[in-house]
This record gives sequence, structure tokens and C-alpha cells, in this order.
Amino acid sequence: MLTDRVKALRDHVISARPEVFAERALLVTEAYMATEGQPAATRRAAALDSVLRKGSILIRDGELIVGCKTPSPKGSPLYPEFNSKWIEDELDTLASRAETPFYVSPETKKELREKVLPYWRGRTVYDAIVEATPPRALEGVDEALFFHYYLNRSIGHLTVDYGKVLRLGMSGIRRQVSEAIGALDYGAWDVLDKKAFYEALLVVADASVAFAHRYASLAEEVAGSCRDPRRRDELLSIARVCRRVPQYPAETFHEALQSFWFVHLILNLESNSYAISPGRFCQYINPYLQDDLEKGNLDRPGAQELLNCLWVKINELTVVKESGTAKASNTYVDFQNLNIGGLRADGSDGTNDVSFMCLEALADLRLPQPQLSALISRQTGHDFLLRTAEVVRMGTGMPAVFNEDERVVSLLDKGKTLEDARTGGINGCVEPVAQGCDHMASSGYINLAKCLELALNDGVSMTTGKRLGPPTGTPSSLDDMEALWTALESQVQHVVGLKHIYDEVSRAAFARHCPVVFTSLVMEGCIKKGRDFHQGGCKYNLPMMCGVGTGTVTDAMAALQWVVFEQRRITLKELVPVLESNFQGHEEVRDLLWNRAPKFGNGIERVDLLAARLVAMFCRALSALQNQEGTPYAANMIPTTTHIPFGAGTAATPDGRLCGDPLSEGISPVQGKDTSGPTAVLRSLGRIDHARCAGTLVNMKFTPGTLKGEEGLRKFADLIRTYFDLGGHHLQFNVVSRETLLEAQKNPGAHRSLIVRVAGYSDYFASLSREVQDEIISRTGHEV
Repeated sequence: MLTDRVKALRDHVISARPEVFAERALLVTEAYMATEGQPAATRRAAALDSVLRKGSILIRDGELIVGCKTPSPKGSPLYPEFNSKWIEDELDTLASRAETPFYVSPETKKELREKVLPYWRGRTVYDAIVEATPPRALEGVDEALFFHYYLNRSIGHLTVDYGKVLRLGMSGIRRQVSEAIGALDYGAWDVLDKKAFYEALLVVADASVAFAHRYASLAEEVAGSCRDPRRRDELLSIARVCRRVPQYPAETFHEALQSFWFVHLILNLESNSYAISPGRFCQYINPYLQDDLEKGNLDRPGAQELLNCLWVKINELTVVKESGTAKASNTYVDFQNLNIGGLRADGSDGTNDVSFMCLEALADLRLPQPQLSALISRQTGHDFLLRTAEVVRMGTGMPAVFNEDERVVSLLDKGKTLEDARTGGINGCVEPVAQGCDHMASSGYINLAKCLELALNDGVSMTTGKRLGPPTGTPSSLDDMEALWTALESQVQHVVGLKHIYDEVSRAAFARHCPVVFTSLVMEGCIKKGRDFHQGGCKYNLPMMCGVGTGTVTDAMAALQWVVFEQRRITLKELVPVLESNFQGHEEVRDLLWNRAPKFGNGIERVDLLAARLVAMFCRALSALQNQEGTPYAANMIPTTTHIPFGAGTAATPDGRLCGDPLSEGISPVQGKDTSGPTAVLRSLGRIDHARCAGTLVNMKFTPGTLKGEEGLRKFADLIRTYFDLGGHHLQFNVVSRETLLEAQKNPGAHRSLIVRVAGYSDYFASLSREVQDEIISRTGHEV
């Protein structure tokens, strides 16, 4: 049950208006102006030092965990050093756009236009990327071939070593940096770069401590005028905690949570990276809970209230995006994936008290952040799986469940040690990652359905008539399925090759112009190597691209195999003009393709093997490419919400989908075409080699009545276990009726608290665009 304090904090976050604030941009711009000509690491450290020492701070009424990104709980700073042009272009439309609007006050606009934006013209990371990238690697975005990250955000998908901060404190980490400086080889060619990097690490380590001490002083100041004795004692306790952490190792549960939050908050103030995730939260937090409980310093209700206060704080983090990214990632949430359960380093069950407390926080608070992920292995106790299923049944789309045993195999496949694989977790939407030592760079999306469109039309777009790919055969020359598969693979290789150019230029630009020194301070490997996170400082690295439209392309290939090459109801030469016409005047052909051809997700082996072949082909195309450090690319089969704008730019497909309609999402079947029940869906998905990928995403929707009672819950848990026994990676669920969604769409004011699973995240249904709402409604509602 929620305390009055937590209810008030929760209500404050929910009711807050998303708003843009200029302060960070102003402070960073001033710092850059003052450090012209100095090393990039020095400038970045000076910028963060200014933000932490000069930025506004406040303590909200009733808070026990303190530290704010902006004055508003849903406020967003701006990061002009990454891309300022989009801010100039969209400043007047941010508040009125359809996807994730943000209010911008007249004063903020004035400050940005006068004091920030003029400086950054031609100086941003994105300017460097655009200048160095060949036009052919950029134009595919307009043609819906691919979508780039880094349009306005930094390289992310990172989980730092929070546990190290809790164990050593900044004082201990600072000693490591000082020792590294003392061990510098002054005969090495890169000694000056390393020395500047290490000195920058010391600056941000000290700034993080100063930031916490500012909050300690503020808590003491507020306590001095507080008339409520209980609140005054709380504020003095907060002050004591902030005097200790993160400077020193955490000693209590409260200190551990506060130290975690300061680190997490500072990471978000340093850069607007995608998916800064808490990772294996219950593993590094639980020892402090157990120690407090054993000593009698804390009871379980008090511990739950502290955790709930942190849960609310995590919901304050959101980042404003440029309009294209807002369409591709239609949400205010920022992909903060918090993992519970899983394995320990020795292979034993990692479930603990904090794992269950996180489930209680989600069940009671029903907030969209953090993205809670339950890692389920063969070692996981049935009680934890049942409680996880019970919370899913409540209908927030969380937690998502992950196959811990498959995740370990997947990380071993990517070169991690067994210990690092076991102690790793999930980042972003569904991506397996080593904890605190992995540069896992997910860089954007590939439209597999558009690749098929090019394969069917000799490399020419059916929507614009432009040549986008190499000549791979006219419809007349593609006389069997193998010829078609060969053409498709060539188009995929071409598109990922173009995307690879952009990715590598982007990484080089970030490495040169925008190191992330605080991130490097708390990521294993960077201090030892003397190299920034963006410069290959981490112990591991894993570049990846996301494949979109698996179900659509699978159904299209199944329809072509059956209708064109087996039944010979129409030739490929005849079908391509029909697709170009969007089936106008050819309704009987569409009926044959859409309603009568076999579909993925129904347990039909010959169709399912097409999906497995498609995913394996995408993995093969990516593994042929490497990043600057020589690591092969991996395939991440997720869409976020790009399947909607990708669908808008993709011609009608041979499965009967109309031009402009959304593609399938994740590796899920085409919306509404999985008609043989949930076990058939999972049987189909189980034929894909999930461990070879770097994440596969599956959305399922159940009607609420299906999961009622103990029997419904047991069947639900068994369904999860069965899929994981088949080698599946991930499942996420909406437990909501079609009628409820339609009513919420019609009357959003009465359904403001309705949370749904969108892609690799949950969000308020009312805050989603109409297109995303329609796509969720169109998904099959299963019964068990």
C-alpha cells in the first residue's frame, strides 16, 4: 500500500506538464566559450562541472530521495552540443506537435535564441556527422529505408557500474584515477591525451561530490525553517546522507538508493543518451537492505517507502526529441530498463528481497518508468515467476520477461566471459548487455519490408521511382523463391552497408568532439585504458542495428511462395504493378494474399522457417560488418515505433498489406493474423535462433478474463516457461480488452491512468499518437 507521501509525489509527477528548460544549455554554452582551444575532454568536464555546481537545485515536499533534472518533474533540458539546428527549426512547434509535445515559455525561447543557438551553428556533433557522411548514407532516411539514431541524441544504451560507486564511493574511484596518472608512460605518443582525460575524470568526480553537498546544504537550510518536527528530522537525515554519498561508500539502504540516484541523474545531465539503464538493480542494492534489516535500522515498510520514492524520481526523467525521432520513438519515457531476478556469477538464482520489492513498487505505483524486466532462468523460483505473472496481469504492460538462460548464451556468443554473461542484464528495450563494462551501441533501424520492395523491383522504389538499391533482377527474371531470396539478401546487404557508413562516421564524431567523462568514470575499462567511453574505453563493445518488419516480410514471402510459385495464380511480373497500384481494382488479388495465404504465428512450420531464414540472413549481413574496434555487428529485432513511419513509406506488400499501413512490430506476427492461439504463436517464434541476435521483441495481448483466477495465472506462468524452453528471448504483454482501448481512444480524459505496452516500453495510452493507438488496438487479443 502506498503511503500518503508517495501518493502525493506520484500525483505530482503524473499531473506535471512536459516543459523545456534552457538552464543546462546556457551553462554548457558558457563553459564551451570559456574553454576554446582546450582538449575535448577538458571542455566536457568543464561543462558538466558548471551544470553540477551552478544549476538550480530543489527538494520537493515530502521527498526522501533528492535530486532534480529540471524544476518540473517532466521537464527536459536541452543538449545543443549534439545538435542545435533541430532546436532552431522546431522551437515554435514543440508545444503543438502530435508526438510528445513540450511547452516552451517565451522566456526560454528568448534565452535560447540570444545566448545559446548562435554559438552552436556549425559546431555540433551532428554538424560533424553530416559533413563527413556521404549523401547516399543519409538519403535513405527520407525513403524509409532506414532510420538513424544520433539525429539529436548521444550514443547510449549504457549501463554503468553503479555497484562500484556504492562499494568505493567517488573517493575510491578518484584514487584509481590518481594512480593511473602516476603510472602514465610519458614516452607514449598519446600521453597528453590520456593525461587530459584523467584530469577531466577528476574534475567530474569532484563535481559530483559538490553536487551532493549542495543538496545537503539545501536540506539543512530547509530544515532550519521547517515547523514540522518529523519533516525537519527527515531533512536533516537527507543532509547526512548527501554529505556521505556518493563521496564515500554507501553504508545503508537509504545511502545506496541516494548514491544510485545521484549517479543516474548526473549521467542524464551529462548527455541525452538513449537508454541509460539501471541494469541489475536488485543485485547491487540488496546487500544494503539486508544489512539494515539485520541491524534493525530499518523495517520493511520503511524500506518499501524509500524504494517507492526512488521509483517516482525515475519517472521524472524524460528528454525532448526532434520531430523525426519523436515519430520513431513516440513516448516520453526514456528506456530506463531496471532488471530483477536472473542469475548470480556462480549460476545460482539471483532473486532476492529487492526483486520482490520492485514488483510491489510497480504494482502499487503503476507508473511507466522504469521499464521493469524480470529475468527468468531455470533456477528461478516458482514464487517469483507467479508474482511476476500476477503483476503483469494487473495491466501496465510490465514487467517484461526475459529468458535468462538464453541471454547468457547470447552474451557468450558475443564474446563475453561466463561470469560477465551471468551478471549481465537487459538494456534499452530488449538488448542483452554486460553490466557496467559494455559499450552496446544500438544505432537505428533497417526497414526489411522496403528491402523486399526493392528486391521485387530491381532496386527501384515503388513509391517514388528512385533507384535505391543495386539491380538484382527484374520481376520477369526472378523465376523461383531462391532467386528472390538472393535478391532480397543483396538489397539488405546494400542497405546495412549504407547504414554502416553513417554509424562509423557518427562514432568517430562523438569520439573526437564529445567525450562523456562522467560516464567513463563509472564504466569498467575506461580508467584502465585511459580512453573515453566513445573512444573504445570499455571492456567490451557491441555495435548493432535493428531489423523492422519480420512478420510482414515473412508473410509476404509465404504468400509469394504459395500464390506465385506453387499455385501460379499470378506471376511476379503481374503482381508488381498490382502492388504499385496499392491493389486498386485488384481486390480479389488482395483477398487471396491477405486472407487466404498462410501466415506467420500460427504454428505452420514451412512459414515459420521463412521467418527463421529472414532473421538469420539479417544477422549474416550484419556480422560481415565491423566497427572501428573490429567487433562484428549484431542484429536487434525491435521497432520501437518505427514500424509505423516505415509503413507509411513502404509500398503495398505481397502479404496483402496496403501502402502506408504499419509494418509488423518486433518479431511478432502481423497484427491480427495470428489466429491459432498463443501457443501457436510461441511455437512459430521458437523456430528463430534468438541467441544469435542481440535481442528479439515479442508483443502479446490477452483479454483480462483469460488470466483470471489461480488457474489462469498458472497457465500464464506455464506459457512463459514453455516459450523460454523453446529458446525464446523475451515476452511482453498487454492485458486489456479491445473495448477498453476503443473507449480510452474516444474519451482519453476518463482513461488518463491507462498504461499499455507499446514496444520495448510502456506508456500512458492517452499520450500516444492516434497511429500508435490504432496499431495497439489492431493486435490480436489471445485467450489461454
